[in-house]
Amino acid sequence: MSVSEQLTITTSGFAAKEQAMLEVFFGGRNAIGYNLVSSGDADALMINLKDEAAERHLHNWLNDAGKPWVAVVDGKADKPSRNAGVYIERPLSIKALQEGLSDLKKLVQSGVKAKAEPLTAKDAPSKPLNDRDRAREEAFAEWQARKQRSTQAASSWQGEHKDREEAGLNSRFSVHRNELNSLILEAQKQVQEKQARLEAEGKIAPAPEPEVAPEPEAPKVPSLSAEMILQCCGSLSDVNLDEATERRRVYFSLDGLMLPWILRAVKTGNETNNIQQIVGVPGALFYLPAEKAFLVGMDSDLLLQLTRTRFGFDELSLLDKEPEQELPKGKRVAADELVWQLALFTARGRVSDSLSAEEPLLLAEIPDFERLLETPHARSIAELWQSQRLSARNVADMLSIPQRFVFSFLVAADAVGLYCQ
Repeated sequence: MSVSEQLTITTSGFAAKEQAMLEVFFGGRNAIGYNLVSSGDADALMINLKDEAAERHLHNWLNDAGKPWVAVVDGKADKPSRNAGVYIERPLSIKALQEGLSDLKKLVQSGVKAKAEPLTAKDAPSKPLNDRDRAREEAFAEWQARKQRSTQAASSWQGEHKDREEAGLNSRFSVHRNELNSLILEAQKQVQEKQARLEAEGKIAPAPEPEVAPEPEAPKVPSLSAEMILQCCGSLSDVNLDEATERRRVYFSLDGLMLPWILRAVKTGNETNNIQQIVGVPGALFYLPAEKAFLVGMDSDLLLQLTRTRFGFDELSLLDKEPEQELPKGKRVAADELVWQLALFTARGRVSDSLSAEEPLLLAEIPDFERLLETPHARSIAELWQSQRLSARNVADMLSIPQRFVFSFLVAADAVGLYCQ
């Protein structure tokens, strides 16, 4: 193999989450010169050497292919001496992978032939395996790997879900800042007590209290309560998109809903630079192109109900407002914030009929979750979707998360125009 050629690598024994991360790594800029393939004709094998089944698989690879390998092992695990191979210790990192792959590439380029060492008495079969027995062994090993991947994916999702929720609450409600404020107040209290004691003893004159400027209120952000998650992502269970009857549970029509009129108001207002009023709703709803904001004259509960309402033919329309006309009272909301939230409320874990859960898309930029409502796993979804062109179905499978969280994100991100054209 020449230096300019791609080194092809096949993987084995990794849990679904690690396998997805490896696919992202090999598909990015950190693994230039390496290509991940599923074929057994690869130049090398990368294996998760976690149990006896993996040991047997590596032994078979050395016997059958005679090609170099790289084994991912725990730091405290035994690493028996084997030829033409490299060990990478957990935890996996980009640097550790790059160093291990560099050593592996040197082995491949040197033309070293891998050879299996004799199995120990514990692992050696009582007699040589024929093709049928070997196929049965490999099928059993694959079944064990699938079972372990399912268990690890479930436990990983639960742990990640809890960590993500705690991190989301910390960032939204400034938990760290509140802890810091508590420490500051405690320190101030101790200083005041010491000062009062010294004043009582006549050692120092009482100091005038400084004027403290009122601290500005922190901007209000949407709450990530269980009720809000239900309103944004629904409760639809995962479906088999290959079945027509199952697909009908996921897709919904935008006909008669308010969301298309919201998007039309934004588009028309930006093109004409005229204020757009959405006529037909029970309350004031204006798009102000100069401010890139909506003027909303109704409460949040009513607006939520309107996202679920199907209006009749010609019941909604757009009306140009003259610049000199006086606008009614109401709160101003940034256009992308309102569109994002209304899209989530409208979708509720489903996919609009103008989109496809199986069309590969690429996210142009990550949403600003300091302002936009952050649904469960939204940051992980955004980071993965920005790394490579994937379908919503791929994203849900690779992250091992419920489809409804990905489908809601898909509709909202499309509504605010975050995908590459």
